[in-house]
Amino acid sequence: MQQWKKKKGLRRQARFSVIFEPMEREVLGDLSAAVSEALIQRAQSVPKDPLAELTGMVGGHKEAPEDPALARLLPDFQHAGDEEYEGDNSFLRSLHEGDITRAKLANLRVINDALGPDGNVAVTATEAEAHAWLAALNDIRLYVAFAEMHGGGEAAADERENLVQWLAYNQESLLEAMMD
Repeated sequence: MQQWKKKKGLRRQARFSVIFEPMEREVLGDLSAAVSEALIQRAQSVPKDPLAELTGMVGGHKEAPEDPALARLLPDFQHAGDEEYEGDNSFLRSLHEGDITRAKLANLRVINDALGPDGNVAVTATEAEAHAWLAALNDIRLYVAFAEMHGGGEAAADERENLVQWLAYNQESLLEAMMD
């Protein structure tokens, strides 16, 4: 992968571009699709709430995901040592997890759209799209990094570590181009 570059125009907003190797494009597309699929499955598994349907409120899960990698993307709202009230975390999760999931899916969609179905290796993004790329790359990196901690043998762990480092490099390169 080449480094992300910022292109400034006189009459239009800055754009960010990069050229991926075909294998890098394939890996990034596969990882983005895998994280998207995990989030979509979580969103589709929301239990039905008749009261929410009557009032028009959108309900959500009350418990954290069982998949440890997905739980990393959708953590609890309370931390150890916080003052606890019965059901606060469940209530907050049911209210906000759907919105958080939709935002994460929208960011991942930007990557999927940029890579496209035709195997596009040259990517150009507006500033808003670049912010979405950063957020999506972070989610993918967290998802892959957490999976690294849960088995798969030494060779798989090395491969995941390389993926995490490559994703971090990609993210850092884009961030540096944005700060230029």
